[in-house]
Amino acid sequence: MTKFEIEIDETAKGVKLFEKADSISISKAELFKYAIMMWEVPNHIVESDFDYLQSKIPGLELLISDFIEFDSLSVKNLSNDDRIKKLISEAIGVGIGLKYTVEILDTNPNKFKKIAPLTDGKYLDYSTIKDNREYEIETKGTVNKYYSTFKKDILSKKANKLSKSVYLRYGTIAMICDSKTHRNAKCVIVDDPPENNFAEEDNVFKTQLLAYASFLGYIVDSKNYNKFIKPLKKEKFGKIKINENKFFGKYILNGVEYYGEFFDHRLIREQIDKVVRENIEAKEFFKRLTQNLGKNKIFIGLDEKVIEAINTSDSEFLNKYESEKLTRENERKSVFLDKDGILIVKSKSGSDRQIEKIMTEEEVARRLGLYVNYLRGNPHKCGAPCTSRYLEGKPCEIRTYRGNCHFHR
Repeated sequence: MTKFEIEIDETAKGVKLFEKADSISISKAELFKYAIMMWEVPNHIVESDFDYLQSKIPGLELLISDFIEFDSLSVKNLSNDDRIKKLISEAIGVGIGLKYTVEILDTNPNKFKKIAPLTDGKYLDYSTIKDNREYEIETKGTVNKYYSTFKKDILSKKANKLSKSVYLRYGTIAMICDSKTHRNAKCVIVDDPPENNFAEEDNVFKTQLLAYASFLGYIVDSKNYNKFIKPLKKEKFGKIKINENKFFGKYILNGVEYYGEFFDHRLIREQIDKVVRENIEAKEFFKRLTQNLGKNKIFIGLDEKVIEAINTSDSEFLNKYESEKLTRENERKSVFLDKDGILIVKSKSGSDRQIEKIMTEEEVARRLGLYVNYLRGNPHKCGAPCTSRYLEGKPCEIRTYRGNCHFHR
């Protein structure tokens, strides 16, 4: 857990809202969770999209694990690659900016939405509504010693005449350091005085469902995600359903069930691509990966009560919903539960029995083998018992690169 001191820039002096927090703390697990929210919500996920189904989540988590160093008062971006360094700084900026906003507004992370790009001009990153007032936030992160360039960019976006009128626009700049320097972490708040504007009517339920879509794209099968996102985009809320049986597994924490998916560092796409290039047998490559990377597994899940509220279009329940918040970390395991009901558990070297019971070594090897077959163009027959009128009970002969075909998942 790292503490970020809050520094109020001269442009933000006198705004009482910013006086509610003089520091905020964040863990790696919480930062990882906010980093997932940073990505765009897809309108559709193709059936064979391995990145969305297996690779992106452990890839992002590994980046954060390998290239961010936390201590109690500072954060270091350890990457020497400019592209990765920028991504890491951006992720930290998003995490700190949204965490700060959650605290000063006393709101829920599921009530943030990304701001759609303007036709012309610059725009901010996120918005949320609290007490009929809309807030827009620009989040930035940097290893630079000075923040004047970022401040100028934020203020130019705030001054954009094409932007709609809102109560308050402000920017957060997470100031961290690189591998060669050391200074305490801080978050600088940049602002112009608030305006006495009330928010336009906002569909909070849709905002919340889109926030959960950031995670559902990874933790539910693509077929069922598409059934969720399509009616959501058209605001046909009564047609939105999430079948609990379509999640790969669940995790029980303090008596509450969380439905979701399991991930593994050995299933990062760039590593598996080597199997094809070097013509290695999948089983042998799996052994090598295990020797080099160990057994690092991740579970991401959603509170069953949230799923029920989505399925019943219970917007009132979801608007008031707030999970307990929990953070536990040690060298072998981390557990993070946020106010929006998103649970993230990371297990090293098989330390978590619940994860190991479902995401077994055999299951990891099976998933790796399926993707290797996809890369090599070797589909297999589905084999599931057909339910169609003329083929009922016979093994399905549709060829697929997944465990079962589109009809039998």
